[in-house]
Amino acid sequence: MGDDNSVVRCVQFNNELVVACPDIYQVTLGSDTEFLVLASDGLWDNISSSDAVSLVRDQLRKHRNIQDRRTQDNVSIIIADLGRTDWQNVPKQQQNVTFELVQALATIGIVLIGIWFSSQLSL
Repeated sequence: MGDDNSVVRCVQFNNELVVACPDIYQVTLGSDTEFLVLASDGLWDNISSSDAVSLVRDQLRKHRNIQDRRTQDNVSIIIADLGRTDWQNVPKQQQNVTFELVQALATIGIVLIGIWFSSQLSL
């Protein structure tokens, strides 16, 4: 297979890989702070901070993966749960069942049209 440096020799790194002067902020945390979200632009370019908070709350409750958001950029997130919230007993946000049903039916419709169109092309 080759040695571990074979990939490094094939890739030419022309730009800086590490930023020498990172952005640093000092923030005072209140007693009601539930968690911290440290994330790359792969997250912040796609959702607002309030959506991120809702997403983290929901994901901590459900234990699902951020990749379900289908972002095209890589996503790096660090969440520091400060242990101040009992996640199992936090009430779930109300779902819009009508919207989700319409979205599911539209997806099924698009898939069916794609299947029909593919079958017409193969005739």
